[in-house]
Amino acid sequence: MNNQCIVYVTDVEYSFPTILSALQARKFASLASDVCVLMSEHLDNFEELKSLLAASGIDLVDATEALHASLGKLDSAHFQGRISVSTMAKLVLCEVLPARYTQIIYLDGDTQIVSDLGEFESAVVPEGRFFAARDYTAIHDFLATGKDSHYFNAGVLKFHRNGWIGQEALELFARNPEACDGKHDQGALNYVCGSSLTLVSNRWNFPKQFLHLVDMSSLSIVHYMAHPKPWHGTFFPWGDTESQVYVDLRKAHPLYNALYRGISFDRKMLYKYRSMRARMKHAVEREQPNPRVQTLLVGDYIV
Repeated sequence: MNNQCIVYVTDVEYSFPTILSALQARKFASLASDVCVLMSEHLDNFEELKSLLAASGIDLVDATEALHASLGKLDSAHFQGRISVSTMAKLVLCEVLPARYTQIIYLDGDTQIVSDLGEFESAVVPEGRFFAARDYTAIHDFLATGKDSHYFNAGVLKFHRNGWIGQEALELFARNPEACDGKHDQGALNYVCGSSLTLVSNRWNFPKQFLHLVDMSSLSIVHYMAHPKPWHGTFFPWGDTESQVYVDLRKAHPLYNALYRGISFDRKMLYKYRSMRARMKHAVEREQPNPRVQTLLVGDYIV
């Protein structure tokens, strides 16, 4: 039995893009890694969707009760706005996933897997450690000032079941959410990580905001954090290819199409305006792939 899994946690709202990423992960991952999608809410047509995904090698799990039980120490008032059960679930995955999984790769649903995951899969995390890459804010500061920060993004993580700091981060968030600087799970993990962090290349978690400054072929996982999202259209700095995969998924099966959640016409027009303005600025300034961004992808990293 496999001891490694690639796991997603999603609510109904984010189930469509999450399934796209999971299908890509299954394509680019070794069969030695299981791919699991945990639902944090009950989903209509769950059994039909479970069967459909099983045919593609993905295990869909109704983890509603298990996640609510594990996150029960949080007051329901915490789950407002951007903070959801699925967002906080990465902290308690060791309580929810089968015990055989000792190497756990967690991915946010707004990611795209664009090339082989083999190196990331084969890099073994020691007990008490975890892998993560720099956050968008750390990259922004690095490009602006040259200051190198190890503040990491929690959208792509790999950790050993033994010694995972999730429970410690959860307790901090429950006790003192202000210490998390408004970043809930990510802020809590950064606050308590200490020496357990092993920083890895941003090849494995590359923020969409810098796609125009890098050669796409050097990336493995792109993270479409913040709005707009590629399943809502093509907006700079990504192109039609990155949006078309979602169009294709909607056409692939009625069950997938039923999960899609669109945006209002007004929001779409706002994003198009901002995208057009950014694309024009990029063209005027003739921005090229930035060598400083490239240094975040190669260097003295384990992976």
